[in-house]
Amino acid sequence: MLATLPAALASCGSTQEPATAASGSCPSPGVSGDTIKIGLIYPDTGGQIADSFRDVRSAVQARVDAQNAAGGVHGRTVQIVWRDDQSDPGLFRTAAQDLVDNQKVFGLIVESIAAGPTASWLEANGIPAAGVAIGAGQHRNLFSFGSLFTGQNVNVDTFGRYVRAGGGTKALVVVDPSQPAAAGLVGVFGPSLTSQGVQVAGQENYPAGATTPAHIVDALRHAGADTLIGVLKPADFADIYTAAKTAGVKLKVALSAAGYEQDLLDQRGAALAGMSVIVGYASFEQASPAMTAFHSAMATYSPELQDPNSEAALSAYVSTDEMLKGLDLAGACPTREGFITGLHKVTDYSAGGLIAPTDLSNPTAATTCFNFVKANATGTRFEPVTPPAGSSDGFWCGKPLS
Repeated sequence: MLATLPAALASCGSTQEPATAASGSCPSPGVSGDTIKIGLIYPDTGGQIADSFRDVRSAVQARVDAQNAAGGVHGRTVQIVWRDDQSDPGLFRTAAQDLVDNQKVFGLIVESIAAGPTASWLEANGIPAAGVAIGAGQHRNLFSFGSLFTGQNVNVDTFGRYVRAGGGTKALVVVDPSQPAAAGLVGVFGPSLTSQGVQVAGQENYPAGATTPAHIVDALRHAGADTLIGVLKPADFADIYTAAKTAGVKLKVALSAAGYEQDLLDQRGAALAGMSVIVGYASFEQASPAMTAFHSAMATYSPELQDPNSEAALSAYVSTDEMLKGLDLAGACPTREGFITGLHKVTDYSAGGLIAPTDLSNPTAATTCFNFVKANATGTRFEPVTPPAGSSDGFWCGKPLS
């Protein structure tokens, strides 16, 4: 994957021979004769939220160092200048303005949930940014990759396909209404299940601390459900699933929207055997060329991370890959507009196979391909669930629902 970026050589809109890195004649911000400067903003400090992003900088640096070891981008070495926003919108704006106005970076890698209020400023100044989703399709300069929430009011049948393949026929959906994305996800699961002939027996709210797993076990029995769908904190889903198994409830499918965490298995063990989790990227356990390249780059260039298998690390790695892809497509004399225009022409971006193919030309399109992992029989590790024939690169791919 590290050497697969296309070598698209675009000119600078001139009839003269295209500039090369060595010529040093490219006038774009952050671009010199032999280097190109990119900014990174993420919460390095700021309490508990920073713990979730602690692997970001190592992953970004690993992907950049691997690219530089392979010759950089059009002969230029990529340099990263980072700032800490402490997950604060005001500090994010300060960091972005400093990187753009003072440090003169070409573009930004954004691994922060505090970027929203600054998105319009970035667009107004034509700053390319790759990273976490900030309003899909609302800002043409911002690029992200697929998630459960990509696509505006568009449902897909993929989750129903997975449940049906596992033998599920009637599902109970359990949701924690305090979770920010809960309402949207519940709306996604219902149509997906029914499209595949899986009956939705009902929905149970599970507000943290206000009810018990036993209440959900009773609801499963009363409904005659053989499938448990959870839009919950991973620990809460684990509590319910364990209680159901202990009570003798026979579940054919137990599917959680979150919880692909080795720590969870280390804590709960065999009690979680058979639990499935939705994943929006290649699982760390897959022996694919893309995952092998990811692990190799992390081990070589960021050995300080003893375990690189975190969603934050992979997300940052892919965001960096996306930035490098845009730089490559922008040509030997890159411009910010050339970067933006070039990436918008990509219809199958996959970071070499780390994520399902994503159409960057249509950022509001529904994400139809997902990965599913299941805890093994001993509850010691997650294993990818092989998709039906015809799916893409190990991902389960469905169709949008009208």
